[in-house]
Amino acid sequence: MKADTFNAIDRLFAPMQMILKIPVYQRNYDWTETNVRRLLDDIKTVVQDHKSHFIGAIVYMESQNSDLGMPEYLIIDGQQRLTTITLLLQALKDLCGKDDQQAADMIESFLTNKYSPDEYKIKLKPIKSDNVQYEALLNNKLDKIDQDGHVYKNYMVAKKTFKSWIESGIKPIEILTALRQLQVVGISLKKGEDDPQIIFESINSTGVALTNSDLIRNFLLMSDHDQDRLFEEYWLPIEDMLRRNNDNYQLDLFFRQYVIMKSHGTVAERKVYSTFVKLFKENGYTHESALQEIKKYVEIYSAFLHPEETNYSDEIKGYLADLNQLSQTTCYPFLMHVFADFENRVIDETTLSKVLKLITVYLIRRSICNIPTNSLNGLFAYLYSRVFRMPANKSKYYEAINKYLFAQNNKNAVPDDEALKFSLVHGNSYQNQPLCRLLMLDIENGDTKEKLSTNNLSIEHIMPQTLSRSWRKYISDKEHEEYVHTLGNLSITGYNSEMSNKSFEEKKKILKQNSRVQILNEDIVDKDKWTIQDIINRSNRLADILIKKYHLDPVVDPKIAFENVDKIYVSNPEAATGRKPVSFTLEGSNYSIKTFKDITIKLINILDQDDPTRLEKLVGLTWKGDFGFFNSNNRLVICHKEDIDAKMEWHYAEVRDGIYVMVGGSASTIMHVLKELIDVYDIDEKDFSISVRAENN
Repeated sequence: MKADTFNAIDRLFAPMQMILKIPVYQRNYDWTETNVRRLLDDIKTVVQDHKSHFIGAIVYMESQNSDLGMPEYLIIDGQQRLTTITLLLQALKDLCGKDDQQAADMIESFLTNKYSPDEYKIKLKPIKSDNVQYEALLNNKLDKIDQDGHVYKNYMVAKKTFKSWIESGIKPIEILTALRQLQVVGISLKKGEDDPQIIFESINSTGVALTNSDLIRNFLLMSDHDQDRLFEEYWLPIEDMLRRNNDNYQLDLFFRQYVIMKSHGTVAERKVYSTFVKLFKENGYTHESALQEIKKYVEIYSAFLHPEETNYSDEIKGYLADLNQLSQTTCYPFLMHVFADFENRVIDETTLSKVLKLITVYLIRRSICNIPTNSLNGLFAYLYSRVFRMPANKSKYYEAINKYLFAQNNKNAVPDDEALKFSLVHGNSYQNQPLCRLLMLDIENGDTKEKLSTNNLSIEHIMPQTLSRSWRKYISDKEHEEYVHTLGNLSITGYNSEMSNKSFEEKKKILKQNSRVQILNEDIVDKDKWTIQDIINRSNRLADILIKKYHLDPVVDPKIAFENVDKIYVSNPEAATGRKPVSFTLEGSNYSIKTFKDITIKLINILDQDDPTRLEKLVGLTWKGDFGFFNSNNRLVICHKEDIDAKMEWHYAEVRDGIYVMVGGSASTIMHVLKELIDVYDIDEKDFSISVRAENN
């Protein structure tokens, strides 16, 4: 590896035959207009001060193109900057007039190989998904350009900026001179000696963070000799399905859900890549077999995001659309298992639909009751493995899932009809507008085939959010505050802006004109005025409709069994002696484990995800004494590695970033430590239990 500093354009875009190739494992060109404007501000300073400006590092591997015998630079890192520089050059070239031919000719020599075949005419070769846009721009084929893409948008930002500079008196040749003063540190790698993957990850760990999908793509493609084929056959279709808005959001979300599904456990965002690599090695994947599986699950995941594009039944599409509208993504790892079972013909479409309805209605009922979602991550991460740990449960697929779900307690319990009705009648339905729209549509549509859509419809308050004089005659401020956002005072209409704070009589006339909404409005249009009692009565009527719509019957089947376990609590540490743990439950979520030692590590990992600063504050609880004495004191010990006595090292486990916890000792000792731990994190003792194999197992 060799490094030196040079002017990027003069070295990497020298007026000679060369190719700058962006390998397929690189991320898409995703510099934003903000990034470009920041660089343009720096260039303006160079124009004024005539001083060089450093823009970062470029990592490359030099070789010879076998077809043409010209130098070929494989860009390991720095493609965002290099692509942007070429867009700036093209924008400047397009602004050159008759008097600027020297600058235009020079730019042309930087961007193109004048005497090469068409395939190699343009020096920079972005990855395929960007190259179409890039070549269209440089060849002035504007009809082939996606004007919402980063390539075109950033080109236009540069063009408009340079135009304003030129109009202010700055000559194109001056701008070009400034561009040629952009300096980089060039890091040249030697093929066969330097590992580009390690260097790539090291450099990017200190700069703008790579996304998990960037890292995974790099891992699967960089070191594979067949990377071009794998990219074309697998990665490009994966991106096409999930990368629809020129960003990695859905792709990154998928990979987190994927590793949760594969590992049957919760995974923090910062652990996605390392967990993926661990799963890759443990399962003995090749790059291609991993990509094959990922593509299969991306096809399933894409159906969750775009159900209207699938061939599933209308019923299944409807449930997926509901989950989408409510942004209930925590269930996706579990549903990926279920849909894979459907694709593999383990279950039929009827069973798939029943399971999907169960999960959707469960989540809707929770949303209505405004139950926090934080405990759902654990529930859905472990649900599939917990239910089907007993293979016999596969023969009663839906029933087993239903029974397990209804067996949940505390925060993960299925809300009963009484709780549901109370929330529907008295709760603020308006605060969660996606849910509110869903409830309105489910009331109005019922079981009809012709479904009313919320397109161009808005939520309308019958009693307005701001009371006028006509409304104040019979409604007090206290009553207004209590009932204005309740279900009984809400409807949907296409006339929201027109209705605003109008009198009830005027609103009623407008609602009558909206013939598409009937069930919701049937007890409004015949009223002479709208009172608090009317709101209460309507809330009860609509609540009854929804309770019927969202009804769930718990399965009672003694033949469906889960692992036979006893529950023990940290308040009784001696109960752990001689017992074999299988899982623990934290605030309603169940987590599989094999030993008491595992509980401490996994519990800290879970708690750390929600509150990473808490663990850092605990560091310093060190112990350097005799282990037996430690046992008698039952202490929670959290420290850095340098604080661990060498003789005690094997009793510790790393939980995160060089932070260690003492995990040794008897089962009852660990129970004492666990009690300290949940106390530190303000967990109620009754919300934490450990399942151990029953005595007769």
